[in-house]
Amino acid sequence: MIEKQRQKILGFINAPKDVPLLAGFSVGVYMVLFYYAQNYSLANSWQQLLYLAGYYAILPAVVLFAAYKIVGFTPFKAYQKNILFVGMIAFLSYYIIEIVHVPLSKKVALAGIIGLSAIVSFWFKQYYKLFVILLLFLSLFNLYAVTGIIVSTETASAEWQKLPDTIDKAVFKQKPNIYYIQPDGYTNAENLKGDNYKFDNSDFDGYLKQSGFKVYDGFRSNYHTTLLSNSSMFAMQHHYAQEDMDPYNARNVIIGNNPVLRGLKSNGYTTSFITERPYLIINRPKMGYDFCNFDYNELPYFQDGWSSQRDVTADLRLQINKNKKTGNFYFIEKMTPGHINNNAPSLGIDGERAAYLERIKEANIWLKEILSLITKADPNAIVIVGADHGGFAGFEYMGKTENLITDTKLNKSMYGALLAIKWNNPAYNDYDADLKTSVNLFRTVFAVLSEDKDYLKNYQQNNSYMRTLRPSGVYKYINNAGQPVIEAVK
Repeated sequence: MIEKQRQKILGFINAPKDVPLLAGFSVGVYMVLFYYAQNYSLANSWQQLLYLAGYYAILPAVVLFAAYKIVGFTPFKAYQKNILFVGMIAFLSYYIIEIVHVPLSKKVALAGIIGLSAIVSFWFKQYYKLFVILLLFLSLFNLYAVTGIIVSTETASAEWQKLPDTIDKAVFKQKPNIYYIQPDGYTNAENLKGDNYKFDNSDFDGYLKQSGFKVYDGFRSNYHTTLLSNSSMFAMQHHYAQEDMDPYNARNVIIGNNPVLRGLKSNGYTTSFITERPYLIINRPKMGYDFCNFDYNELPYFQDGWSSQRDVTADLRLQINKNKKTGNFYFIEKMTPGHINNNAPSLGIDGERAAYLERIKEANIWLKEILSLITKADPNAIVIVGADHGGFAGFEYMGKTENLITDTKLNKSMYGALLAIKWNNPAYNDYDADLKTSVNLFRTVFAVLSEDKDYLKNYQQNNSYMRTLRPSGVYKYINNAGQPVIEAVK
C-alpha cells in the first residue's frame, strides 16, 4: 500500500504536465485552514470566510495560472516551472509574514525569500509539485483542528445562560439614562496601593468621591480576560470558563441578544455600543445594540482590528446630542490602561509595572474628561465606571497565567477591578451591600431600577475562576467570601 502511494506521488511529480491552478490553490487551502486553526474566533463570519477564500486561494491560483500562460507565449517559456516554484514560495511567505511577527522589515524579508527561491529554482524547479503535495498534506492537520473547533463551538452547551428568574423582563420604576464606561484592565484601589503596583491614586479616588461616585473597595472580576469577564457580566451568569467561551462564543454573548440588552429594550431604552477599537466585534457577531460606532463594512477581514481606532469621547458626544428624546444605555469601551504585555519578550516585572502605571495616568485624564462631558449633558444619569479585570502587575507577561498560580497577590492583581457608580438616588443603599463582582453588576442595577429586592435572591456566587494549561483544568482562585483558594472545579 505504501509503495503504491509512493509510486503515485512520484508519478505526479515527474509527470511532464504542469498544474499551475493546483499550485496556487494548494497555497490557498493551506493558508485558509492555517488561519482558521489559529484565529477562528476572529473570522468566523461568512463575509470573512468568502474574503479569505478569495484572498488566500483564488488570488494565487489565478495569478500563477495567468503568469504561467503568459510566459508560455514568450521566449522565456523554459522558465514556466521557475515561475510556479518561485510563485508558490512568494505567496506562502507573504501570507505567513502578514500573520506572524517578523523581526526584519516585511518587505526586506519577502524580497530576500523571493530572491533566494529564484536562485534555487534553477536546480529544483521540477520539485514545485512536491510543495503542492506537502501543503495539501499539512492542510489535513489544520482541517482536523478546524473541524474540532467548529464541532466544539456548535455543540457547546448554552445551559449556563438560562436565568434563574425573569430579571430580563424586569419593569423599571425609574428610567434614568445609564452609562457603563469600561476602562480595560483598570485595577482597583486595593491593588494600586499594594506591593505589585505601589501607586498613589488618591487624587483620582478623591475626584470620584467628590463627584458623587461610590467606589466599591475590593471589587473584582470573576474571570481574567475581557471576553470571559464581559460575557459573564452581560449574561448575569457564570460560564465557569467553559472551553468554547473565550476563544469562540464570548463575543456573541457580549454583543448579541443578552439579558442586559433584553431588559433595557423591554423598558424602552435605546442601546449604544461605543468602542475605541473593534476588538469585540471583529468577527461580526449579530449586533444586539441599536447603534455601534464602527460599521461592519469598515472592519478588516483578518487580524484583530487593533489598528482601527475611533475617538470614543467624540462619538459619545454625537450620540448624546442625537438621543435626547429617548431613554439611553451606553456601553463605552476604552482600551486604556489595558494590561501588561501578552507574551515574551516583555519589559520584565518592573518595566511592565511602570508602563502600566503610566497608562493609569492616561486613563485618569480621559475618565475625568468623559465624566465631565456626561455630568454636564446628563446630570441625572446612572454612571458606572467598571473595569473588566485587573492589570496583572507582578507578572512578567500575561502568558504566565497559563500556569496554576498560587501567589495570592498575583491572583488579586488579575481580578481586582475598579468599580465606581454614581447612582444619583440614595435608594441604592438598600440593594448593593453584596455587590462584590462583575457577574452581579447589572442584576444590582436592574433591582434598583425596578425597586424589587427579590432579584437579589438570585445573586451569583462571587467566585473568580481560571482555566489553566499547566496543569489542565478550571480552578477557583477566589471564593464567594473573597478569600484566596485553589480549588479544582469539577
